[in-house]
Amino acid sequence: MRVIGAGWGRTGTTSAAAALELLGFGPCFQMQDVWSRPEFAVLWNKHRSGTPVDWKVELGEFGSCVDWPGCWEWRHFSELWPDAHVLLTVREADSWYDSALGSIHQWTAPGQDVGPREVAELLSAVWDEHFGGWEGFLDRERSLAAYEAHVRSVRRTCPEDRLIEWRVSDGWQTICSALNVPVPEEPVPHLNARASNTPERQ
Repeated sequence: MRVIGAGWGRTGTTSAAAALELLGFGPCFQMQDVWSRPEFAVLWNKHRSGTPVDWKVELGEFGSCVDWPGCWEWRHFSELWPDAHVLLTVREADSWYDSALGSIHQWTAPGQDVGPREVAELLSAVWDEHFGGWEGFLDRERSLAAYEAHVRSVRRTCPEDRLIEWRVSDGWQTICSALNVPVPEEPVPHLNARASNTPERQ
C-alpha cells in the first residue's frame, strides 16, 4: 500500500481512486469493491467484531485505498505501511452533507436492496460508527460536527510529511508534487455519482 485514504465517502473518493490509478498507485480499494467482491464485506465485519485480520495479506493486491471502510483504519494502515502517504480528501462540510444525504443515505435507507446481507451490515456500520445510525444522520448539525471533527483529527495526528490534503478541484499539481510523480496531460477524473440510482459509486 503506497497511499492510504483517510477521507470519508462523498469527499471526492471515486475521483481520487481514479486519479491514483492513473498515477500508478492502483489498484485502489474503495467501498464499491464490496459490491463486486462481498468477501471484503465479510472480512471487515469480522474485523469489527474483534477478529484479527492480516491486512498486509488481505489487501496486498492494492496499491492504495480511499473511502470507507479503509478510512476507518488509516492510522493502523499507516503503521503497517510506514512509507505510504496519507491522503485526506476534503470538501466544504455543507456540500459534503448534502451530497451524502442525496446519494448514499438514500441508497442505503431501511428496506432498500443493497445486496448481500454482509454488505448491508457493513453499510449500517458506517452510519452507526459516526452518526448514531441511519436516522441519526438526519441530524444535520450533529453530522456536520462529526465530519469536521474527523478532518481536524486527521490533520492533528497525521505526521505533516506524510499527509496530503486534497480537493478534486485542486487539480493535479498538489497530489503529484506530494507523490513525486509527473503531472498527466489529461484532466483530473471528476466522477460524481450523486445522480446515479445505484450505490455502487462513492
